[in-house]
Amino acid sequence: MPRTLGQRMVYLSQACDSFVFRRFRVLGHLIHDYRWQLLIIPVVLLLPMIGGMSQVTKLYEDDPSELYVPENTKADQDEAKIKASFGLSDSGAFVFGVGNPDGSNMLTTERVLTLYDAWDNVTAINSTFEGDVFNVTGVCVKLNGVCQKSTILAFYNYNRTLIAESSDAQLWQTLVNVNFTAVEQDGRQINLTDVAIFDTASESVQSTRFHIVLEQLVQDDVDSDSNSDKAARWALDLSSLIWGRTWGSLRLYSDSFYELDREAEAPFADDLAVLPIGYFLLVMYATMVLSRNSLVHTHGSLASASFLAVCIATLAAFGLGLWFEIPFSNVILTLAFLLLGLGTDDTFVLVAAFQHPDVVKLEPRERVAEAMARAGTSITVTSLTDLIAFLAGSYSSIPVVKAFCQYAAIGVTLDFFLQVTFFSVVMYLSGEREAYGRMDWVAVKAKEPEAKIVGKGDFDKEQPEMMTIFLGQLYAPRLLTVPVKIIALCLGAMLFGVGIWACTEVTMDFEYEWFVADDSYYQETLNVRAKYWGSLEIPVTIYTFPGNYSSEITQVQYSQMTTALENNDMLVAGSCINWWPDFISFAETNATASMRTVDGQRIVSSSAFDATLLNFYNSDAGGFYQHLLTLSNDVLELTEVSCRDDGEHNDMPYRTRQMDRNREIAEICWSVGAVAFGPAYWVQDAHKIFLREIVINLACALAGVFVITTLMLGSLVPSLIVTFLLVVIDVEVLGSIYLSGDYFNTVTGINLVLAVGLSVDAVAHITHAFLAHDGTGDERARRALVEIGRSVFNGAVSTMIVLLPLVGARTYVFQVFFRTFMAIIGYSAFNGLVVLPIILSVVVPSSYNTRRSRLGLEEHGRNNKSSVDSQKHPTIFNASPVFNASQMSQPPRAVSSF
Repeated sequence: MPRTLGQRMVYLSQACDSFVFRRFRVLGHLIHDYRWQLLIIPVVLLLPMIGGMSQVTKLYEDDPSELYVPENTKADQDEAKIKASFGLSDSGAFVFGVGNPDGSNMLTTERVLTLYDAWDNVTAINSTFEGDVFNVTGVCVKLNGVCQKSTILAFYNYNRTLIAESSDAQLWQTLVNVNFTAVEQDGRQINLTDVAIFDTASESVQSTRFHIVLEQLVQDDVDSDSNSDKAARWALDLSSLIWGRTWGSLRLYSDSFYELDREAEAPFADDLAVLPIGYFLLVMYATMVLSRNSLVHTHGSLASASFLAVCIATLAAFGLGLWFEIPFSNVILTLAFLLLGLGTDDTFVLVAAFQHPDVVKLEPRERVAEAMARAGTSITVTSLTDLIAFLAGSYSSIPVVKAFCQYAAIGVTLDFFLQVTFFSVVMYLSGEREAYGRMDWVAVKAKEPEAKIVGKGDFDKEQPEMMTIFLGQLYAPRLLTVPVKIIALCLGAMLFGVGIWACTEVTMDFEYEWFVADDSYYQETLNVRAKYWGSLEIPVTIYTFPGNYSSEITQVQYSQMTTALENNDMLVAGSCINWWPDFISFAETNATASMRTVDGQRIVSSSAFDATLLNFYNSDAGGFYQHLLTLSNDVLELTEVSCRDDGEHNDMPYRTRQMDRNREIAEICWSVGAVAFGPAYWVQDAHKIFLREIVINLACALAGVFVITTLMLGSLVPSLIVTFLLVVIDVEVLGSIYLSGDYFNTVTGINLVLAVGLSVDAVAHITHAFLAHDGTGDERARRALVEIGRSVFNGAVSTMIVLLPLVGARTYVFQVFFRTFMAIIGYSAFNGLVVLPIILSVVVPSSYNTRRSRLGLEEHGRNNKSSVDSQKHPTIFNASPVFNASQMSQPPRAVSSF
C-alpha cells in the first residue's frame, strides 16, 4: 500500500480509472444483452417531464426582482417587512405627448384640446380581468377620493370650454398667471416642471405627460396579486388605446412598467423559434463528422439518435426541475442551445471508440464492451467536471444563476445517462447494420458495400480522417518548433494582457430596458422619454413602523428626516408628499399641543402628541394625508412619505447612489424602524453585491474542478496548469465583455461561472493524453494533439453551430449568450490546442509510467481480461509512449467541448 502523498495520488487515480473501465465494460455487455429493453429509457424519462411541465405555470417567474436579485439582500428584507404592514409600493402609468413630427410647440389650442380628448379616452377605458369590469378608478391610488394624477390640464381646471376659447398666447399666459403651479383634482399642488418640458423664452412646450399612480398591492390583500394584475391589464389597455389610433398633429406614447415587462418578454418566442435551425445544422455537421465515404459507413441515423437523446435529456431536465419546484424562466431556455452542444461531444467519443479498427474486429458483444470501456473514462471526466462546475453555481444566492445551474446539472447528468444507454444501443445496432453491409436509415443491403460515395474504387477503412492527417503531419510538427512556440506564447500572453486590461475597464450596469428588442415599437417611447424627460422618475417611499411616535427622540428624528428629504437634490424637487410639516403647522395653532424646541426642531410635547395627531387626522388639512397614516386605537402606528427619485441619469452607479442617499435619510428616524424602498431597489442591491457573488461562485467552481482534475490526473503540477489556464480563459472572456460593448451584470456573469465547466474539458483531456505517454515533451504533446485534437475541434465547432442561429437574436439574454459563448469557445480552443501543448512540452510533467516506476508502483488498474491486448489499446493511463504515423488512424479520444 503506498504511503507518500505522491504514491497515494497515483494509486487513487489508477483505482478510479480501473473502476470506471470495468464498470463501463459491464455496461457494454448489458447493452448487448438488453438492447431492446434499454431503448425504452427515453420514454421513461419523458414521464417526469410530462408531469413536471404541468407545474410550469405555477413556477414560471418573469419578475426581474425575483430573478436577478441575490437572496437575503436588504431590499428583500425591507420588502418583506413592508409587505407585511403596508402592501407593496405603487407603480405608475405615463402618457408622453410631443408635437408631430418635429417636436414643435404643443401649447396651441388645437393640440391642448387633443390632449383633453386623449385624457377623456384614457379615463373612459374599461378593462376586464377574471370577469371583473373596471376603469381607472378601480386600479388607481386615490387622494381625497380622486385618482392621484398629474397632467397639464390641471392648469386649465380640466375645462374644455376654457381651452377652446383661449388663443395660443392666452394658453401660455394662463401658465404665467398661476406662476407655473396648479392644484390637481386630488388636492396636491404640482409644478409645470412635473408635467411639461417648456421654454419661457419662446413661450412654448416641447413635451408633456400624463401620470396616473396605479396600486400594485393593497394591505387587505397582501397574499394576492389580483390588484397588480388588474393594474397591469388596465395599463396594457392604455397602451392599446394610445398606439391604436392617431391623435391629430400630436404623437402620443404610453409608458408603464407593465408595458415594459411585456415588451421585454415578447422577443423570447422569436429567438426560440430559431432553435430548429440550430438543430438541423448540428445534425448535418454530426452526420458529416461521424460518416465515412461509403454508403454502408454513413451515420446520419446515429447523428439523429444523438440529437434525440439530447432533446429528451433537455426536456426531462425541465420536467424534473419543475418537479423539484426549481423556478423556471426564459433564461433557463438557453439550456436548449447549451446542452445540444455539450451532448454531441459524448457522441463523437463513443463512435470513435466503437469504430476503432481493432475494436471493429471483435465479436459484437465484446466490441460494444470494449468501446464502452475505452470511452468510459473520458466521457465520465467530461460530464463530471461539467457537473461539478454547475453544482458550484447552483449554490449562488442569485436566483437566476442558481436555477440555471441546477437545471444544467440535471441536464448534463441525464444526457450522460442517455448517451451511455439509449444512444449506445443505437450505436450497437448501427454496427450490426454495417456488419451485414446494409445502408443507413433504410437498412437495405448495398450492392457494393465497400464502394465509395464520391470517387472511384473501394473505401479503405484504414485511411485516417483528414483532420487526423492535418493534426499529425502538418499542425503539431509546426506548432512545436521553437520559433512557433515563442510566437504562440507571446500571442497568448498578449491576449491575456488585453484581457486583464479590459477587466479593469469593464463596468457594472444593468437596465431592464435592455431586454426590449431593438425593433420593438416601445423603443420609440424609450427614445422620447430619454430625449425630453431624461430617464424615468422612480417613486420611492419612506416607511415607518410601530414605535413611540410621541417621544421627543422620534419627533426630532422625524423632523430631521423631513429636512434631509427637502435638501436631497437627487429627488424631484417638491415631489415628496409628507404629512409632518403640515402636522407641525397645525400643532402650532393648537394651544393644547404645548410646542417645544429640541435640538433646533419644533415638536409637540409627548403628553399632547396623540391627541394633537388625532385632531390633525380628522381635520381638513390632515384628511389629505389619511392614506399615509395608519392609526390603531387612535394612536399613530404606521406612516409613509412618498417621493420621486429624479431621472437626471439612469446609469446604475447613479441609481445606486440615489438608493444609498434615501436609505441614509431613512436611517435618521431609526427609533421607528424607518426604511426607504423603491421598485428598483432590488437592481441596485444586486449591483452592490453581484461582484462578490460571482467571485465566490467562480472560486467554488475552480476549486471543484481542481479537486476533480487532481484526482484524475494524479499530480498537482498538471492540475495547477489546468486551473491556471481556466483562470486565463475566464479573464479573457470577462475582457471580451468589455470589448464587445457589454456590461458586467447578472446576465453576463452567469457565463463566467459556466465558462469554468465548459472550457475545462479541452484543457484537462489534452493534459490527460500528454501524461499518458512517454518520450520527450514535443513527442508527448504531438501525440496528445493527434489523439484528441480532432475531438476538441469538433466539439468547438458543434457548439458554435448550435449557437450560430442566435447571431440575429432579438433578446438581450440571447445576444449576450451568443457573444460570450463564442468568446468561451474561441479562447478555450486557442488555449487548449495552441497554448497548453506548448506549456506541457516545456514544463514536461512526469508521465504516469515514469511516476509509477519512480514510486515503485505496479499498474493498478485494468487487468488482462479484455479480449484485446492492453498494449494494443492504450488507455488514458496506459498508452504507447511514442507517436508514429501509422497510429494516426486511431480515432481521437474523448473530449467534450465547450
